[in-house]
Amino acid sequence: MNATTSPVTPRGEQARNQLIAAALAQFGEYGLNATTRDIAADAGQNIAAITYYFGSKDDLYMACAHWIADFISTRFQPHAEAAETLLRQQPPDIAAMRALLFQACDNIVHLLTQDDTLNLSKFISREQLSPTAAYRHIHQQVIAPLHSHLTRLIAACTGREAEDTDTILHTHALLGEVLAFRLGRETILLRAGWSGFDATKSARISSVVKSHITFILDGLARKESQA
Repeated sequence: MNATTSPVTPRGEQARNQLIAAALAQFGEYGLNATTRDIAADAGQNIAAITYYFGSKDDLYMACAHWIADFISTRFQPHAEAAETLLRQQPPDIAAMRALLFQACDNIVHLLTQDDTLNLSKFISREQLSPTAAYRHIHQQVIAPLHSHLTRLIAACTGREAEDTDTILHTHALLGEVLAFRLGRETILLRAGWSGFDATKSARISSVVKSHITFILDGLARKESQA
């Protein structure tokens, strides 16, 4: 029986959530070399529960990808809807678009400086380096739409074409500034003398990244106007 046919009960839902949480930790640390025995033990479940609720280890891996896509989508759907509304407006409201970019930045920084999203980041990082069908699902469901919305906003704010490869690269570079605080977590903690991230430190990171976004948007807009 797989995840789509197993009965949905409060107890069953709890077991599935516990297994996915444990699987994210194990897969994030060891990839597909993680064992179902260790996943079940971490979840406090019988190993047979994996077969019952998901079917196989590969199915559980894909269930983790679906969970990640849903988790991120839920948090950024309001941004996507707001972006679509702004992008339809004529003339474009550049100030509102910049404000939405800053809001998205705050959201991403908050997401990536939380300890409880570390396993999610490890899972995606592994998939970025050695992609499987799991990454394709995450990409199609949430990363590509988010990347596209940010690219379109940046294009509108700077007068560039959204489909231009350089605009896509600029968007990716800006996202990379935020991702550096997750992927380079230990470096910045040691360099800044921090023991960890909290709300105050996340706000400082957001402030720095948003100042960089301002410089880059202003620079790209000037360059485009002079072309």
